[in-house]
Amino acid sequence: MSPLVSRALRLRLPALPPATPRNLWLLLAALVATQNIAVFHTSQSANVTVLAVLIWGGALICIEDQIEVLHPRPGLLGGVVGSLLLLWVLARTATIVHWDGMLFVLAPLAGLALTLLCCSPRAIGRFREALLCLLMLPGYALLIRMLPERPLSLLTARGAGLWLDILGLNPEVSDRTVMLPGGGVQVLAQCNGLDMISQILCVGLIFLLAFPLRSKKSRLLVIMAAPLLGLLTNTMRIALLAGFAGFGQGKGTPLFTFFHDDTGSLVFSGLAVFLYGLLYMNRLERELPPLPPGVSERP
Repeated sequence: MSPLVSRALRLRLPALPPATPRNLWLLLAALVATQNIAVFHTSQSANVTVLAVLIWGGALICIEDQIEVLHPRPGLLGGVVGSLLLLWVLARTATIVHWDGMLFVLAPLAGLALTLLCCSPRAIGRFREALLCLLMLPGYALLIRMLPERPLSLLTARGAGLWLDILGLNPEVSDRTVMLPGGGVQVLAQCNGLDMISQILCVGLIFLLAFPLRSKKSRLLVIMAAPLLGLLTNTMRIALLAGFAGFGQGKGTPLFTFFHDDTGSLVFSGLAVFLYGLLYMNRLERELPPLPPGVSERP
């Protein structure tokens, strides 16, 4: 490569940030989060992986206002404990190749280790919101283990039948089964929408931690709306699948496979997150102070 081309490339490429303690800590945090998410991707479903991405992203949002003034100064004890804890977390995470409840606990432990490598134990409160975000992962694992799946599956089947009734298709709903004259679907544990409900709940909690609402009424509304919106969106997906089956596009066909598998369910997850974001922004804007007289909202 000629010196002229090399110089042109250097001018076009952005300069690497200097190796300051802050930048090195941010790089380490990014690598730890990437490794954790990569293990979720290789060992869990796509919905759970998206949940992990949302939670790690929420933790970053919670410390965003501190990034510019971040000056990592770990104490001797905190630095040693944080380093050993982080090394153990990385080693333990690397051994996970399938469902392992420990994976969900390792994320907040990694966050704690990163915190100890940034500040003294007495200053951990600076990262309280970020650590609370990461605790949602073990909270999700406990939720799916403890919550009875049958009531949610039956409710999902009834909800899907209601959507089909609204469309005038007159479905027959019996226990978990939603039937149309040409075919139907059965709502099993994997399809009852618990993953989607958990995603919306996590988004709501992240919003509350990063962009808190002052009004108790607004906080209660957004918390109650999260599982309801997740449930309604999943019933729409099940109704769509039942409709495909009823019109001869059942299991094994491209449309049914797309919306039944993880990829299609993420479309409805994205819709639910979008609608929830609109609701939250509406409640947040209601609490903003009015603009001074003569000031326009638009430039």
